[in-house]
Amino acid sequence: RDFEGEEEFLEIQGITREQSGRYECKAANEVASADVKQVRVTVNYPPIITESNSNEATTGKQAILRCEASAVPAPDFEWYKDDTRINSAQGLEIRNTGSRSVLMVANVTEEHYGNYTCVAANKLGITNTSLYLYRPGTPIDNATSLAASLWLMANILLCLFCTC
Repeated sequence: RDFEGEEEFLEIQGITREQSGRYECKAANEVASADVKQVRVTVNYPPIITESNSNEATTGKQAILRCEASAVPAPDFEWYKDDTRINSAQGLEIRNTGSRSVLMVANVTEEHYGNYTCVAANKLGITNTSLYLYRPGTPIDNATSLAASLWLMANILLCLFCTC
């Protein structure tokens, strides 16, 4: 876009995350050579779950549940089993790396089977997804998963805006 005058600006209305990137401003006239400046535009947006995988595991073996979310700023992750927040302890390990979170179970026992919820949050929003750790050959009940996720999300939002 060409500008005339001394104090011009570019306003991008309704910017989307796809418009993030490097922009260049070039000022030129007949007297001097062109001056070029670059600016990096970052569009912040709330987390969107981009990958989540349920997994089957045999008792006594290792199991891994993965959850990935796209967000700017990068999301913080939390894991829940049923309605209880999980911390790295008792044979469970959570590894968060940028946009990915992995829940590792070192030695699967009967208590580990069930519905897990991965929660991704940043200052702009929060989202979650349900994953299952199940015995080989066990069918997954998606209706139960949805109800559990909605209940958990309501409680998390309550904790964010009130004191728990």
